[in-house]
Amino acid sequence: MKGIKDRGQTIQFLKLYTHYFSDMMMPNVSIFIAWAVIAFAVPVLHADQGGLIKSEEAILHFLLPILLAYTGGKMVEPIRGGVSGAIAILGMILTSQFPQVFGAMIIGPLTGGMLRFFDHIFSRKVKTGYEMLFRNFSAGLIGGLLFLCNFFVFGPLLDQLSQQSYHLVDFFLKQNLFPAIHLFLEPLKVLFFNNIINHGLFTPLGVEGASIHGTSILFLLEANPGPGLGVLFACMRYGSKKARNGATAAAFVQAIGGIHEVYFPFILMNPLLIIAPILGGATGTFIFQLSKVGLRSPASPGSILAILTNTPNHMWSGVLAGVLVSTLVSFFVAYFVLTYHSVNEKSTEGTICMDKVKRIIVACDAGMGSSAIGASLLTKHLEEAAISIPVDYNSIYQLKDGEDLLVITQSGLGALAQTKTPQAQHYFLSNFLAESEYETLVKLLKQEQETVANVSFKVGEKIPTLIFLYEGKKRGAQTMAVAIVRKIANELAIPIEVKKEDIETTQFNPEALYIVQKDFQQMAALTNVTHLVVDDLVTTSKYRQLMTEGVAYVLD
Repeated sequence: MKGIKDRGQTIQFLKLYTHYFSDMMMPNVSIFIAWAVIAFAVPVLHADQGGLIKSEEAILHFLLPILLAYTGGKMVEPIRGGVSGAIAILGMILTSQFPQVFGAMIIGPLTGGMLRFFDHIFSRKVKTGYEMLFRNFSAGLIGGLLFLCNFFVFGPLLDQLSQQSYHLVDFFLKQNLFPAIHLFLEPLKVLFFNNIINHGLFTPLGVEGASIHGTSILFLLEANPGPGLGVLFACMRYGSKKARNGATAAAFVQAIGGIHEVYFPFILMNPLLIIAPILGGATGTFIFQLSKVGLRSPASPGSILAILTNTPNHMWSGVLAGVLVSTLVSFFVAYFVLTYHSVNEKSTEGTICMDKVKRIIVACDAGMGSSAIGASLLTKHLEEAAISIPVDYNSIYQLKDGEDLLVITQSGLGALAQTKTPQAQHYFLSNFLAESEYETLVKLLKQEQETVANVSFKVGEKIPTLIFLYEGKKRGAQTMAVAIVRKIANELAIPIEVKKEDIETTQFNPEALYIVQKDFQQMAALTNVTHLVVDDLVTTSKYRQLMTEGVAYVLD
């Protein structure tokens, strides 16, 4: 058991600290779209061909690495890290004959980290009035020093490493070993490492390869929708009732929308299904390799439309053949698994305390594709149930914790979600397209809303008498507080006694709740009675919470 736990913690650690690669690449995906448009226009337009070709090269060699380094630096040091990272990577760009995508993804965060460390050490020694000068000086100093290091040391070193990586890729190509990559690729994808692998490994290598050969097969390895489609088609026809309900919509979302995460839960519910995408992906890659096809730029998201858009016209048949064959192989293997190995369905419905939920975030790995669909579906169900709780979507790595937050994610990311937001409540779905599971969640929220609407205290909790205590003749705030509480009680139709008393003459009632302001001088006298301390008797929001949530809630 300990070994299993340690492996699980290792997986969560890798997800948490390797997501930086995909987070750097994802905001800059639009560069590849622009690159594809320009590459498509070069053979069509009768303008200056040389100028267009140079602009295409400039995107790969200058714009992309600089923006990646800027993004990476800004992720670590939000204010000046981006500028320093862009300065630093320029030294590497000028000494390399290859697009330094990998270098930018390393140098950007490194520059931001060094700048942050420099500020932490020296900022406390800066005299008042010189802060702006120090900030500009430190950003320029770190950026300039790393520029020189990259120009003379790291740039030539990474240039040599890039050449060696090409030799390795060529070796895989010549030895027909690319299909074997799927033995590792598909299991990692299902564990939600797909964005990290695609944008952190295949995209940088593919960009460098495409700059030489015009296309790269690496862009097809992870983006091929065939393996996932085969699994989904098999689940639509031969899966359990629960699987069939979500597989149809999931297949459409993956094929057209390019969101691969939608098929991961179907494999996680039946781990033997992983054999299907492994064999399907390997077969598809073999067809791609046999046909000598590739894409001009990354297909992101990995939909069939994005793939064909980035495919040269003369390679369409080879790419479509690879996708089709991988779909068929994956389908038949999944059919065999589903036919001869059935699994018992497990309910994803958990015991969730909904009384504190004020906002909902649907979270996935990248925070863009599948979570956006999930948030849209949940919003629709909440509107139909007349529940007004704001719903948003985000990356699981960018979640902000809070007791009033409900985080919804797929079960495969559940442990990581709980690690990132330990105070929040969590609801795990088998699939972001599982309508029935949203309906279950909405029922829980609806029940809680009706409970609040009825405005009753916790079960078995007696509504107390509320007594505002004052000292001496200072009782103006207490008088206003009594009026405020009575008004709230009348609005909510709660029969409750509210009054103010002098601390010197009061007879303490063990069934009453005493309310005082934080500057109350005789706080020691309240040791043996139930009391609530507020910052301000007039402006506090505790009174309505007391009426709707109960005494235990406000005293917690």
